[in-house]
Amino acid sequence: LIQLKQPSMKVPTAAVPLLFLLNCATLPPLCAALSTLSPSESAQLAYGRLRESLSSLANKATLSPEIIIPEPTDPTALLLQASEVTNLSNRMRNNAKANAVFISGSVNSIRSFCAEQETARGNFPSPLPVIFCESSYGGEESADFADIAEAGASGVLHCLLEGKEISSVEDINADTKLLSAFEAARDNGIQLIPEIVLSREATFDEADVTAFVEAVAEKCGTEPAVVLLTVGTYQNEDDNKGGVGGEVKLPPVAKTLKKRIPILGSVREVAGGGRIGSSVNKFKECGYTGTILRCECLPGVRMNPDLDFVGGFWSAAIGDLKSTKSKTFNFRSKVSLDKDVPMEWYNYQKDIMDSGALGGPDDAGVTPLDSGSGDYQGF
Repeated sequence: LIQLKQPSMKVPTAAVPLLFLLNCATLPPLCAALSTLSPSESAQLAYGRLRESLSSLANKATLSPEIIIPEPTDPTALLLQASEVTNLSNRMRNNAKANAVFISGSVNSIRSFCAEQETARGNFPSPLPVIFCESSYGGEESADFADIAEAGASGVLHCLLEGKEISSVEDINADTKLLSAFEAARDNGIQLIPEIVLSREATFDEADVTAFVEAVAEKCGTEPAVVLLTVGTYQNEDDNKGGVGGEVKLPPVAKTLKKRIPILGSVREVAGGGRIGSSVNKFKECGYTGTILRCECLPGVRMNPDLDFVGGFWSAAIGDLKSTKSKTFNFRSKVSLDKDVPMEWYNYQKDIMDSGALGGPDDAGVTPLDSGSGDYQGF
């Protein structure tokens, strides 16, 4: 008589993050087991998820929008908003292809957004990490970490010294809330993302930035999943034409620091004239892993209640910024063609110009864009 031993059902610890990505609909027993993870295990999964989503791959900067979802006061509007948030969530994943989403709003809006993201579990694109923006504009200052975790968020954005500009390591050491907030987030199974607001007046080098990040890590007791650097306090737009006012001196990030931890920068240029794209490129040149496209980038009202417009804007903006299509095109052929292509192209262009379709000499410098109707020249 040959006895067969029942194979062991133990799952290696290293395999847990991979198993978590499997489709919950196909493996209900496994998902039921994973739902009983301890807060420390959930926090570790959130840590890995944020690191993976916000790390730069193939030297491409990550792009994540900050979205404000105002809380309606009318009961009917509240019911209608649930479907709008669901549609917004879908567009951020499938159309914009964002790396993560930072949301300011109520816990209910976070819950609706995360619920839609979970429907993509096991598919491609996979669910995006959602980060709750603590007390940022429409955020709930008194929101409990347990409620945020239960809603499905992976992390909370926490501004050091309540947004006060920092110019030295001593300023960071003077923060009395960072450690308790970091531990509270971790105890509830999510991660705290520190935001350091640097002084606009001071000039910082790579050593200064490294010292700031190391001071934050020492304060937290360990390295955070991600660190966000913002230059200067929030400012008003300059009539939608000049960003947030004045040239911003970006502090450079050392390659050694970038390899250890994702360092993100805040982009706050108002859309139009290629300002957002130019700002993203500057951050990339300075060594940043990626950027958070703050709500100031949205033309008009930051707290726009029209979530369909917000979703359309970010889908177009991030899609354009991530596009690999060449902005210029050159063609050279060593093969003899039946037609003289350059001459054919010249004749075609000449016919168009002669027809007046492109306007006349008096139209020089006149833009056909109507900014009042939502037309903007590039992002």
